[in-house]
Amino acid sequence: MKEKTRKKLGEILIEDGLIKPAQLSEALEHQSRQGGLIGQILIDKGFIDEDDLGSALGKQFRIPYIPLSRYSLNPETAELLEADFCNQNLAVAFDVDAKRVFLAMSNPLDQEVIQEVKKKTRRDPQIFISRISEILNAIFYLYHEKK
Repeated sequence: MKEKTRKKLGEILIEDGLIKPAQLSEALEHQSRQGGLIGQILIDKGFIDEDDLGSALGKQFRIPYIPLSRYSLNPETAELLEADFCNQNLAVAFDVDAKRVFLAMSNPLDQEVIQEVKKKTRRDPQIFISRISEILNAIFYLYHEKK
């Protein structure tokens, strides 16, 4: 059986009613002339916001999106990973239980980071996608503001 191909980001945004086909065409034309990531181009043009992008990327990669600003961070997670590691990898542990560590990442496909988190925490990472700005805010809160 042939593996199902992943939908393109633009298709998902159109299906969700977040952009119109003409907006996608404009963004793709901009991308072909100047390069860049289509999601960021759509944000820069004001067609979508970061939450829209995060949610669509979550659908595209079948990884849940979490808006960290709306989640109560567990301060115990600061003991699991170093702040430098989190900053360098744009990933933050935001909750934990006996067997799992809940990890928000800007690039949830980075298997090296996921394996390193598993090794460091001795728990199975449950991966979520989140906005870079929210990950950085969570890192600041957990490692600097709580001290």
